[in-house]
Parts: sequence; structure tokens; C-alpha cells
Amino acid sequence: MKRKIQQHRGKVQAAAKLYVQFRGEEPEFVEAVQLPIAPVMMLIGELDGVLYTTRRDGKQESYIHKFKKQSRPLLAASHDGTQIYILGGEYIFNARGIVDR
Repeated sequence: MKRKIQQHRGKVQAAAKLYVQFRGEEPEFVEAVQLPIAPVMMLIGELDGVLYTTRRDGKQESYIHKFKKQSRPLLAASHDGTQIYILGGEYIFNARGIVDR
């Protein structure tokens, strides 16, 4: 696992920097993970928004992001229905959270 992290050192540093900018605290650990990518997906539709809870500046907070119509990503499910995916869209994630373009 340590080798995988070393291979992606620049990306790990960028992710850690974004974590600090958004969360207001240093990450406790860094871990390489294998994410399952389904070879075939079923399109569910456009994703209107996202609700999530996280810690920012030491406090637990909940957020709702409603995508602008032109920014909406697609929502898809794996062929076996065990995983969902957010695909595309015109947005970025930065220190403010999800920001439509």
C-alpha cells in the first residue's frame, strides 16, 4: 500500500491540501484504496442535488447542494445494483464545497 501512495505522491498531496482547505484540519491518515468501477452501468437520471454531513473547523455540519440545471451530473448504478456513481457534470469541489460552474 505504501508503494501505491508513493506512486501518486503529487495527487496525495493535492488531496491532503484540499482536505485541509475544506475541513480546516489535517487528515489523520492517508490510505490507498481500490475503487470498484462497473464495466456496465444503468443510467438512473440527472442528479438534482447532494446532501452530506462532515466535520468542518471541528464541528459536525450538514450541507445540501442543489445543482444548477446546466451543472447537473448523471446518476448511474452498477449492472448488479450494488454501487451508485456520479458521472460528469459541470462543477468543482474546493474549499467552499461543491461549486457549480
